[in-house]
Amino acid sequence: MAARRVPLETPPTRAEAAKVDRLKAEMKLRIGRNIKAARTAAGLTLRQSEVRCNVSANYLSELERGMPDVSVSVLVQIASGLGTTVAALVSE
Repeated sequence: MAARRVPLETPPTRAEAAKVDRLKAEMKLRIGRNIKAARTAAGLTLRQSEVRCNVSANYLSELERGMPDVSVSVLVQIASGLGTTVAALVSE
């Protein structure tokens, strides 16, 4: 019996790749805005949030500006430290 060949997927087009990049950038900005909103609603400075979330103030500041990618585990730490949920941080 001959092995079945699985057709290879075609790589995304430039337009599709650009759309994904745009969506990623929008999501990072949204998460950053939500982190800042949760922090300010809790009445916390970046330094106070650093202690509560166990994430450096510099990194929190960068996240609030939508700069770096963020892992789910860091989002969980931040949500827990700010008294909110991960869902609230990623929602629109």
